[in-house]
Amino acid sequence: MQRKEAALRGMTRRLMLLSSWIIGLLIGLWGTLHAQRFQAGILAGLTASQIDGDASAGYHKLGLQGGLRGNILLTEAQFFSVELLYTQRGCRSEADDPVFFKTTLHYAEIPVQWHWRIWSSDGGQAVVLNAGISYGRLLGNTNDAELGGGITAALPDLRRNSFCALGGLSIHASERIAFTFRYHHGINRLYDPFAKPGTNFANSLLERFLAFQAMYLL
Repeated sequence: MQRKEAALRGMTRRLMLLSSWIIGLLIGLWGTLHAQRFQAGILAGLTASQIDGDASAGYHKLGLQGGLRGNILLTEAQFFSVELLYTQRGCRSEADDPVFFKTTLHYAEIPVQWHWRIWSSDGGQAVVLNAGISYGRLLGNTNDAELGGGITAALPDLRRNSFCALGGLSIHASERIAFTFRYHHGINRLYDPFAKPGTNFANSLLERFLAFQAMYLL
């Protein structure tokens, strides 16, 4: 347990260093590009996730998400974004499941997205579609499971790298405030069921999760 906590602290420090580098890059872009072509924002929100093969169904695992975004405006209707996020994903048993389990997977996540503004007003209100891909690096996990339920047996052997396709919709309430819904679907599976004798997980642990975000543009 102490080793896992130390590893998680180490990864958190690396994430903070990466965040500092990204912030510096954004500031550099701010000075290099015209202000009307670049935007920086702060994100915070919740996730609801599941993992195929954990013996449960539904998006029962709630988690936190937060971080930074940089937008590069391409046209009046289209823009490109890169985010640096801390995201909690994972799985949880259903309420009527006789064996309780709850697993939180801690990720550093970098979504890259294309956005299309399908409606906008002079007051800054807008409706925006978005689609893209996200890379996640597993920092560690927190597991609470009875009788080794859920994905407990797979945790020591989970793949560290995760790729997801994503799509969603954003509602801009003003020029600075927006709310986003996104659906993420895993591209690669988190676990190879043949990597360890005696384990067998249906669907090899494929992640799916929803993200609900609030964003403030600086």
